[in-house]
Amino acid sequence: MTTNKPKKLLIITSSGGGGLLQTANAKQQQALAKDPTLTIIKRDLLKDWIWTPIGNYFINFWNNSQKKGSMLGQKICVFCQTYIDYLLHPIIFFYALYTVFKEDVDHVIDTQPLGTSAIIKALRIFNRVKQKHVRLEKVLVDLPTKKATHFFSPIKKLSKNSRPLLQLTTIAPLLEDGETAEDFWQQTCGLSDAEINYEDAYVRQAFFKYKGKPRASKTMSLTIRYQNDEEQQLMRQSFKRGPIRSLVKSEEIEFFIEPEDRVFTVLLGSQPAKRATLNYAKNAIAVAKENPKAKIHLFIFCANHKQNKETLFKGVSQFVDSVTDYPLNLSIVPFSFQKEDVIAPLFFRSDVTCTRSGGQTAMELMSVSTGEIWIHSEAKPNQNLIEGISGWEAASALYLQKIHGAKIVTTSTFNTQARRLFQGAIGCDEDVNFA
Repeated sequence: MTTNKPKKLLIITSSGGGGLLQTANAKQQQALAKDPTLTIIKRDLLKDWIWTPIGNYFINFWNNSQKKGSMLGQKICVFCQTYIDYLLHPIIFFYALYTVFKEDVDHVIDTQPLGTSAIIKALRIFNRVKQKHVRLEKVLVDLPTKKATHFFSPIKKLSKNSRPLLQLTTIAPLLEDGETAEDFWQQTCGLSDAEINYEDAYVRQAFFKYKGKPRASKTMSLTIRYQNDEEQQLMRQSFKRGPIRSLVKSEEIEFFIEPEDRVFTVLLGSQPAKRATLNYAKNAIAVAKENPKAKIHLFIFCANHKQNKETLFKGVSQFVDSVTDYPLNLSIVPFSFQKEDVIAPLFFRSDVTCTRSGGQTAMELMSVSTGEIWIHSEAKPNQNLIEGISGWEAASALYLQKIHGAKIVTTSTFNTQARRLFQGAIGCDEDVNFA
């Protein structure tokens, strides 16, 4: 009696951005839900396939640009992609070829923009030798706008022989007045609309629990996990100054949110800009003082905390602890990296979620948010707000604005938007839209 060999799925992703990794996790969960017998092989292109010094340099340069809120650094990364793709082509080709032969894969999913041509060339050789028809499913992690050239340009440059081995997976694109989806795809990557694999927003499984559900008028609990004792102490040092009810457990703290409480979440990407994050904490204090009758809870992402290190997490906690005229109606909860089962209910319950306009975060917010979406901009006081958002994320912000009524804010305009919120403008403002 013969048994079918479990199929093998190769997922290629990259540490050069939290959204790329999260989308890879979402696609892995989706694939396993369809076929639990599937064998998953995961490769981080920058960590596993690129020589360590080079890969680490790219990762650190991008992450540091995000932490500093450096528009120039992010623009340099986008500008250099074409040259990086060209230089790394032989390395990516070799490792892709070695991996697909070694693992004898049946399908490849790719959630990052580098090496598209090199990976497909490896698949062409693999298919010829193994008599298979394995395609590269390129998942567009960012929202489909004309600014997503970091994904589209390499696709448009593919040869006639390579193009049939590509399948582009995405959500519906943002179209201009009078433009068709066919026009959009032909212009951006030389594909027809019929060649596009449209999906609903590809979100991690924990988000499906809240997708499309209305917020219930009852107390809701939110759990935040901590990584070590010092992190727990810093969290408590911060939120104990406010009215939020909590229950400290082993490795996590449960918070109880009443229906009338206002919840703000600030999550500025996987590598949050330090100055902006701290300024939003300062803004929350001013907002709470203006609205003393409202109970306000600010959950603010500070990346990971390392014990005995001067981290953003520690900086936020110490700042909150040092404020002499701190408003008693405000609780500020700093938190580190969390799994999706923590983030999904937090996005669902938040009256306002302030984030960058990265594609994966945007899709998850569009799926579960019951409040407003605010997009962080690094714009200076005299700049147009959209100018403070880099490259494709600027176009993604406009996508969210049009499709979901998102607001673009800076640390300088945050209080103005919050004032509108507390004055009851929600539901009256024509470009506010609830999930």
